[in-house]
Amino acid sequence: MATFPAAEVTPDPETKARTRYPSGPSSLQDMPRSLPRGGPNGPIARMVATQWFRAIGPKILPPLHRFIRRVTAGKFVPGAALVLFSTGARTGLVRETPLESFNKDGSWFLVGSNFAQHHHPAWTTNLLVNPHCEVLIRGRRSKATATLLSGTDRQAAWESAIEHFGGWSNYPSLTDREFRIFELTLAD
Repeated sequence: MATFPAAEVTPDPETKARTRYPSGPSSLQDMPRSLPRGGPNGPIARMVATQWFRAIGPKILPPLHRFIRRVTAGKFVPGAALVLFSTGARTGLVRETPLESFNKDGSWFLVGSNFAQHHHPAWTTNLLVNPHCEVLIRGRRSKATATLLSGTDRQAAWESAIEHFGGWSNYPSLTDREFRIFELTLAD
C-alpha cells in the first residue's frame, strides 16, 4: 500500500482565524455542501460539452488545478471540490487528481466523467484496484475508502450529480460508456 505524502502546510492559529471557519470544522463531514456549478442549460454546462473544451480541458485543467492546490495549500482549487490521492493501479505510486465532486447527506461522491472521453479516467481504475485513498478538501486532509456505486444507488447519485453540476447532464450523449460513480467514506 502506498504511503501518502503529508499535507504541505498546517495552518497556524492566526491563519485559521481569518478563514471561513473561525473555529474550524470538527471534521470534513461538518463542512458545508460543495457549491453547485450551475444547471444543465447554463453557460458552463454548454461550454464543457463543446468539442474544443473536451479536447483542451484534459490537458490544461489538471496541471492548473495541481499548481493552484500547491500555492493555496489545498484551500482553493477552482472547479474542483477536492483533491484525490489514490494509489496507481499499475505503479503503486501516489496519484494526485483534482476532481469536481459533490457532498450530500455527509458523503462525498466522485463522478468519473473524464471530460466525456471514450475511456474511463485512470483514477477510477486506481480506486477499483485499491479503494483506500486520501482526500484534501479546503485544506483539510482525510483518509477515505471509495465504493463503486451501482443500480439504484448509482442512479440516485447521478441525479444528485446533475443537480450539482449541470454540465454532466450533456456528457452521456457524447460517449457510450457509463460513468463510474464512487461514494467516499471518510475516516474522521
